[in-house]
Amino acid sequence: MRKIIVHGASSFLGKNFLRKMSVQKIPADIFARRKSSMTEFESNPLFNIYRYEKSISEISHVNQTPGSTTFVDFSWYGVFGTERNIPEQITVNIPLVIDSVKTAHSFKCNHWIGFGSQAEYGNLDKRISESDPGVPTTLYGKSKLICSQISADLCKSYGMDHSWLRLFSVYGPNDTHEWLIQYLIKQMLLNKEINVTKGEQLWDYLYVDDISEMLLKLIKSRGVGIANLGTGNGISVRMIIEKIKNIIQSESKINFGALPYRSDQVMLMEADITKLSTHLKWKPEISLDEGLRKTIEFIRTTSN
Repeated sequence: MRKIIVHGASSFLGKNFLRKMSVQKIPADIFARRKSSMTEFESNPLFNIYRYEKSISEISHVNQTPGSTTFVDFSWYGVFGTERNIPEQITVNIPLVIDSVKTAHSFKCNHWIGFGSQAEYGNLDKRISESDPGVPTTLYGKSKLICSQISADLCKSYGMDHSWLRLFSVYGPNDTHEWLIQYLIKQMLLNKEINVTKGEQLWDYLYVDDISEMLLKLIKSRGVGIANLGTGNGISVRMIIEKIKNIIQSESKINFGALPYRSDQVMLMEADITKLSTHLKWKPEISLDEGLRKTIEFIRTTSN
């Protein structure tokens, strides 16, 4: 196993990845802002945590042990829906990614891994492959797209492998962002009435543990370049709602069609994951039913 440096470890994906590494006894150096909460990992002997104030480039005192190194970066400023068009998407995140790749090079890394988004493609309403054009509609998507190109060019100039994973939708325990699945579970556990759209949208939901397993394979591999990350199978929002209700045995009344679709509503958001699957000989292992059960149990337990 290559030595691993993790940046953005306080994020939902980052924490889940570190938990997976801890279970498998894999050590890592963690680069984190001074204010980032890393309490869960501070006493773990597998992890060395190095703090910085403003820029990751401040970190220069880490002992550089011999051996190949992979730099995994989960960091991004402004992921909530209300933040998708704030100026910081450009002014903060583009310099953040540039500093990240430069820092990886300074630590003699041979592989840099970053996370993009399906938002880079815009509203294509189709099964999406990496060859489809990027026509993002938000500053979030535009910044991610720019960073995919900048990071690729910088890695090439430094002689590093490059992987940019365009994540579609993710869910699972410990997610602090109350996206659709978390919201529905919490409401149904309380048997509350819920107003939703007709639920005809087909979306691609990947369980968070599958991402961590994929990363452990990618770290052992060469860079994949720009690649989609999802399940490869869209499922209707209505079916997701019905599955959650059935698993919980909730008495919630679901008012399908009570909410209109947004004017820019994406009706089909499904990833073609052929490139990543072929590169790693990987496929997601957690079914939607199993992932929902795990997520529901976690929320049920932690809400009491």
